[in-house]
Amino acid sequence: MDAIETFAADVAHEIRNPMTSIRSAIETLDLVKDAKARERLMSILKQDVQRLDRLVTDISNASRLDAELSREDPRTVDLGHLLFEISALYEASSKKGEAHVRYLDPDLIEPVMVSGREGPLSQVFRNLIDNARSFSPPGGEVRVSVTHFRGEAVVCVDDDGPGIPPENLETVFERFYTSRPKGAAFGGNSGLGLSIARQIVEAHGGEIHAENRREGGARFVVRLPEKKA
Repeated sequence: MDAIETFAADVAHEIRNPMTSIRSAIETLDLVKDAKARERLMSILKQDVQRLDRLVTDISNASRLDAELSREDPRTVDLGHLLFEISALYEASSKKGEAHVRYLDPDLIEPVMVSGREGPLSQVFRNLIDNARSFSPPGGEVRVSVTHFRGEAVVCVDDDGPGIPPENLETVFERFYTSRPKGAAFGGNSGLGLSIARQIVEAHGGEIHAENRREGGARFVVRLPEKKA
């Protein structure tokens, strides 16, 4: 009950912020006659609606997560094939100026297999890719790779963005964490995506962490118990 109350309070707080902004913009809109000022207000409204839409979607996903994980039986999942398909879908639907998503074929002798639920695992990697794209420069690239190491399947999602402040490498996984560097897109993240990703990964007996790349940008690493054929 305490966890539910805390979650409800967090949700109310996160929804109240864009709602307050929307109300203020609507009340001001009728009073503003200057075309450029009205355009700015409309831009604010669109951003806040986008943020609310993302919030509602991710809150819905988070509330259903435990039920979905318990309902679906684990199966053998070929991570390489899954990541290739996800990356190809992003690339096929990419718009001008958006970061490209490239799958780095590991060229391994044996495929990287895990025991898990394909739907939730797909959500983990989509959340990580969405996060990486939101921090990437226009026309940048997000790279997705997979390999096996000491009995674990290891997936990395790299970007060329500004990186993560060292003190926030762990807090980025906290619910509703939305701190963003100057110039980063507003409204594209609800602050639930990485929290949901960690919940799914841990339910599969794995771990997820963030680090900064020496070359610049961030890297998210997912480790899952590998299933041998």
